[in-house]
Amino acid sequence: MTVLTVRRPDARELLDELVAVHGEVHREPRFAGIDYFSDERFRDRLVVALRQPGFELVAAFDGDEIAGYLYGWALPRWTRWWTPLKTALPSSVTEETGSRTVFIQEIMVRRPWRGNGIARTLHDDFLAHRAEERGLICVQPDNEPARSAYLRWGWSPVARTAFTDGPEFDCLLKPLRGQM
Repeated sequence: MTVLTVRRPDARELLDELVAVHGEVHREPRFAGIDYFSDERFRDRLVVALRQPGFELVAAFDGDEIAGYLYGWALPRWTRWWTPLKTALPSSVTEETGSRTVFIQEIMVRRPWRGNGIARTLHDDFLAHRAEERGLICVQPDNEPARSAYLRWGWSPVARTAFTDGPEFDCLLKPLRGQM
């Protein structure tokens, strides 16, 4: 097995490659026909994410080839992130300070490297370097492998999204520092 290295590259310099990896991962049959997962929509989301406070990309490399990556950022005090939920949550959960919650937007590992703990390595490395109190991650309810992994890794479901232009996602929180 090849030894992988974990790096924090400049996502702007790898934008096309990151979109290509996303496209490869989301060409699987379960994503077919869902516009939300198109390369164009992903590129748009990634470009917006790059401008978010505390944005960070963590990637696993096999030589010069990306095996997988994760990115996220701190939810700002003025975020509207919590508004598209099916059920409203109390302000004690949704109030943000700019340093309370880090949101993991994407974790993806390319098929040849799956089953080697890369997603967990990226996840743990990313969170170990964050100063926020808690993490937020979303997963499609029918993505059982990812959902089960997140639950094993200490995440707890709190809500489900209600986007009008995308699939539903379960929102999960995880304490990182102190109490939530």
